[in-house]
Amino acid sequence: MTFSDRSLTDLAKNVFSEKYEFVKGPVQVKGQSGKSWSFDAVIKSKLNTFGVFIRDWKREISITQLRQLHKACIDTNIEGGIMVCNIITDFSRDYSSQFGIQLLSRGHLISTLKRRQFQNNF
Repeated sequence: MTFSDRSLTDLAKNVFSEKYEFVKGPVQVKGQSGKSWSFDAVIKSKLNTFGVFIRDWKREISITQLRQLHKACIDTNIEGGIMVCNIITDFSRDYSSQFGIQLLSRGHLISTLKRRQFQNNF
């Protein structure tokens, strides 16, 4: 199975699990507001926790999804958010950077995994 055939969840797990603990979801976290937020995954380091939304859509990521991730992170005191999706627009990239959300595309994940594979062969 090639990298391009894998699901976004598998790609994200492979990228992040090398250095961090990757908890595949859905992970339910209750916020300060009393609302329960559902993350598709959670990434934990020794110091920080990051909530992950994975949107395997054939269209670009919407600003609404980025806002939801931002709200979920603030309400649950999670340090930051990571949005994994197929298609990223300049507008969504600008919006995500304003709110400290890391936006990763399928192409970025595949490129990272191929680079690691290449470096491990030498």
